[in-house]
Amino acid sequence: MPDSDTEDKQPKDDSTEEQVADSDAPKEPPEANDEMAEALREKDQFKRLAQRAQADLVNYRRRIEGEQESSRLRNQRRIVLRFADVIDQLDVAMKAEGAVDNNLGWLEGVAVIQKNFANALAAEGFEQFECVGEMFDPRKHEALLSIPTVDYEPNTIVTELRSGYMHNGEVVRPAQVQIAVELPSDDED
Repeated sequence: MPDSDTEDKQPKDDSTEEQVADSDAPKEPPEANDEMAEALREKDQFKRLAQRAQADLVNYRRRIEGEQESSRLRNQRRIVLRFADVIDQLDVAMKAEGAVDNNLGWLEGVAVIQKNFANALAAEGFEQFECVGEMFDPRKHEALLSIPTVDYEPNTIVTELRSGYMHNGEVVRPAQVQIAVELPSDDED
């Protein structure tokens, strides 16, 4: 007589149960497999499309942010250049003939106003640069005049006619300058 306790404790063969379960399940027609594969392809296509659209949106946002920053900087530079013109006009007023003779207090007041304008520009990162004695650089300087001289090497800046300004290492307004040139030779005999 077989022991019923030992039969219950022996492991059952799961593979036979799975085969029975598989054979009991209704088989899907081949059309259902094709529809499922098509649905999966469409899902992947829509997923790629959504990812592309999301990447396009991120790129668009970055481009717009860059354009806004560029526009902000252009507007800031435009305003700064207007203030630089005021500083130049104050400088001309202080150097004008008779300015010292008329009223020393007035001249000191104008000098303080000019200094305040320059400090305001410097606080915004706009620095005035000096160029007398430097070699002419067309990226930083605008040559308006030239003077034949032996005191300076050719293409050396002799006089600064209007100050130049830089912002973050970039020239915002080139300095207008007078440069030295060689003396004309006396070869006409």
